[in-house]
Amino acid sequence: MSRPITLVTTATVAFVAATVLRFVLAYGAWSVGGPLEAPTTTALLLPCLLLGWLVTTRAPQTPIGPALCLTATLPAIVFLLEDWGATADAAGAWPGAQGVEVVAAGAWPWLFLGFATLVLLFPDGVLPGRRWRLIWIAIPVSCALVNLTVSAFDDTTGRSRLDLPRPVEAGWVIIVFAGFVGVLLAAASSLVVRYLRGDDLTRLRLRWLMTAAVSVPVLLAASWLAIALGAPGSIAYMFFLIAMLVLVPAAITVAILRHDLFDIDRLLGTTLSWLVTAIMSAAVFAAIILAAGNFFPDRVGVTTAAFVTALVLLPLHQWIHRAVGRLVDPDRTVALTRIRDFVRQVRDGSAEPEQVESVLREVLDDPGLRVLLHRPGAGVSIPDGAIPLQTGESVVGALVLGTMSARRIRRAREAVVEARLPIEVSRLRLELQDALAEVRASRFRLMEEINAERLRLERDLHDGAQQQLIAIGMRLRSLQYQLAPGVPAYEEIDELVVTVEDTVAELRRIAHGVRPSRLDDGLAVALRRLVAGSTLPVDLVVPELEVGEGVATAVYFTVGEAIANALKHARATRISIEVGVVGQVLRAVVRDDGVGGAVEGFGLMSLRDRVASVGGEITVDSPPGAGTAIRVEIPCAS
Repeated sequence: MSRPITLVTTATVAFVAATVLRFVLAYGAWSVGGPLEAPTTTALLLPCLLLGWLVTTRAPQTPIGPALCLTATLPAIVFLLEDWGATADAAGAWPGAQGVEVVAAGAWPWLFLGFATLVLLFPDGVLPGRRWRLIWIAIPVSCALVNLTVSAFDDTTGRSRLDLPRPVEAGWVIIVFAGFVGVLLAAASSLVVRYLRGDDLTRLRLRWLMTAAVSVPVLLAASWLAIALGAPGSIAYMFFLIAMLVLVPAAITVAILRHDLFDIDRLLGTTLSWLVTAIMSAAVFAAIILAAGNFFPDRVGVTTAAFVTALVLLPLHQWIHRAVGRLVDPDRTVALTRIRDFVRQVRDGSAEPEQVESVLREVLDDPGLRVLLHRPGAGVSIPDGAIPLQTGESVVGALVLGTMSARRIRRAREAVVEARLPIEVSRLRLELQDALAEVRASRFRLMEEINAERLRLERDLHDGAQQQLIAIGMRLRSLQYQLAPGVPAYEEIDELVVTVEDTVAELRRIAHGVRPSRLDDGLAVALRRLVAGSTLPVDLVVPELEVGEGVATAVYFTVGEAIANALKHARATRISIEVGVVGQVLRAVVRDDGVGGAVEGFGLMSLRDRVASVGGEITVDSPPGAGTAIRVEIPCAS
């Protein structure tokens, strides 16, 4: 059997034995404590014992399980001693009842031993260092000293049974009680040290304990108020005992086993802020009553105080809530501040809205977080457990967390509200990108169809009308040769043949403008043939390329138009052309050493439209006196 199981088993045996004996005393011939005291205190202590077993079985590596069982067992033993000692004056007193009565009179410090041990050990054992080990040893020692000191005094005389001088007795009592309080405060200080030095998990667990601990002084004050109003002490202190014996152990158990079960940061912050607000509002009310009491009747003063308190309550609570939030939940404050800074950067243009996913991952400490934005026209599908992203009444996406918990979900919802601007801008950009992509795709399909139609028209002209006209010309020439040269019909047929030849030449020119036949052998061959007819020297650098029909046609016409412009307008002496693929982009650059100063005209505008039709861009750099450079960049996938 492991050591934690051994400890909780021993504590459970002691608890059961003490409880059984108390029931014997309560319902036997002695009737000690009344019929309801033993069941009531047992019902208060039993949850703590069961929680100790739960923690021990689920998290045996932590000492909190045995400490919880100790917290339940020690009060049971103390209550047994009190009931046992109460039989001293009854018939059939239990063995040693008078001595037990003396010991039980000062046994109440042992009620604090379990809680002090819990505080010192929570959440993962005693802090390293000699000082903390000494404090752990000093806790039971101080309880024993207080027990001995109180038990040494005679209830009838109020003097020590050791008959010591009064100054010695007083000094001893002060030292013992001061030491007891000091040890308890020292144990409590370990929580502060853990919170300052601990990691995020340790701090989160400590907040569970802090939240439950807040209820202790509140319910204790309520118990005092109930006693002041005439309620019996056994009933008045019931709420205080519930807080000590049920709420605190339950919070500790949740902190160890399921620290993310609820959003404890929000609960703690809300509890503290309302508590502080209530105290300060009461102070404001009392101050106004005192200040106005000298000038107004009581009823007017009370009304004025209530009115002023109501006015300051909401802004006071908001200010306190923010201050408490920064104190008990600094992570949330830092996260929201980081998101607000990012939103401000998006507004200023110094950050891209698409970075919202990485920012949310950072502030929520969730590397698996994803921001899903719905594309226009697509069905809205929210994954299970995801947080919907809404614009007005429309769901535009979802936030998917890598790690789910109530605390993370609450923080994610707050973060989404703060980051709604970059999320909405990202969605609008996504819609715009999809629309532009569709426009490019449709434009590319249109150009492909146009190029295919050009190719079909060229072939039809070449194989159809052009061949028919050539055949007609040949037949006319054959008829001409059958006539004598001086016959008028001879000259007329000669003129018809010339007309047919001119028509064929015009058809060839038209077919060449629709789709250059030179591209049949590839872009590189077509460009070499194009520059071969230039009257200026041309430096051409072009490798063998395999590109789409639309891209090849756009580059060919661009280079041809640039050469024509250089020959007509630039007064250049040399032209250089570089064509190649950089990455996934086909780049063509045509430069001349002419006079520059080229302006946007119909030729450049038509080239710009042609290049844009295949998803490319064209830029013209033509400073006066420094020549002209025309650059074309087209994605190879176009």
